[in-house]
Formats: sequence, C-alpha cells, structure tokens
Amino acid sequence: KEIERRMHPRANADFEVLYNELEAWRLQETEKILGLGLSDSDQEAALYQLLVKEVKLLQTIDRLRVIANKENRDRRINKTLELMSAAKKWEMSDGEVALVHTPFTTRAKELMELYNGLRLPNLSIDERLDVLLHVKWTVKEFDCNLTREMVELIDREADLLNRGRAESTLQGLRKRVLNLFLQFVETPEFNPEAARFQKAPRELLVNP
Repeated sequence: KEIERRMHPRANADFEVLYNELEAWRLQETEKILGLGLSDSDQEAALYQLLVKEVKLLQTIDRLRVIANKENRDRRINKTLELMSAAKKWEMSDGEVALVHTPFTTRAKELMELYNGLRLPNLSIDERLDVLLHVKWTVKEFDCNLTREMVELIDREADLLNRGRAESTLQGLRKRVLNLFLQFVETPEFNPEAARFQKAPRELLVNP
C-alpha cells in the first residue's frame, strides 16, 4: 500500500510524504558531498548537480499532483452526477422500499449521459457531431448567457470538424464546452436535482 501511495499519490498526505522524503534525501546527499573534502570548485559542481536532480524530482512530483488533481476532480464530478440521477427510495404501504425514478432524476440521468458523451475519446467525426447536436438542442431549451455561449462554441466546433480540422487543435475548445455544460448540469433551473449541490455562478444565468 505504501509503495502504491508513492507510485500513484492521490491525497495531500501522499504528496506531503513525497516532499518530506525528497527533502530528507537532499539533506543526506548534501552532507555526503560536504564530507568528501572536495576542492571548492568540485564541491560547488557537485552541489549544482544535486540541485539539478532535486529540480527534476520536484517536477516529477508536481506532474503527479496535476494528474491526481484531475483524477480527484473527475471522481467528485462522477459521484455527484450519479447521486443526482439515482432513483428515489420510497417506502410503500406494506413497509417495502421501492426505487422510483422521478421526472427530475430521469432528467439528471439524461444530462449525465450527455456529459459523459462529451468526455468520450476516440469518437468518429459523425459520432462527435451527434453528441454535440444532442447537447445543443438540450441547452437551447433555455435562453441565457450560459446557453448562448455553449451554442456558439458547439457550432464553432461542428464547423471546424466539417472543415477537416485536426482533433488535436480542438482540445481547448472541447474543454471549454465540457466545463460550460457541467455548469449547466449543476444549475437547478436546468436540472432540478442539482438543488442539493453547488450552483453555477448567477451572472451566467441572467438575461441581458
């Protein structure tokens, strides 16, 4: 388990361990160099090489932290969307508990599926366009700053795909569409089940 935490750190405590171990290693290596009796120039060169190694290790830990933050965020979002779309537990007259989907949980489930569709990698152009079209018509049910911006961005991506633009050049645009749609899903005006969770910024929802 400890090896796993070092190879794939997730929590802040995992990274604290890595930073502490790196600092302990740096102090140990510095002490070794200072105890070798090197000339000033050789000692300076050795300490510089140690610094280079330390910087590379810090960069590796920072990269792992970026990956962990993204994975943790994705897990939180998925958990929230699943809770929004979960069936309600209703106690029946005979004491049994029934799982029942309401119009609100059905709506939340549909929005979760669209969000997951936007995240899918390696879709064909036609498959991606189909997802974009479904998202567009879903958000066009409402007219506000948020939905107008989404429609504009979706139309832009669709146009670029039809022009044969390489998908690698669309990553920034797709990330923006995904984040805006997540705000849409998290807003009770569009997804009543989101009332129990964080709302999108109100300024995005105000009509001019």
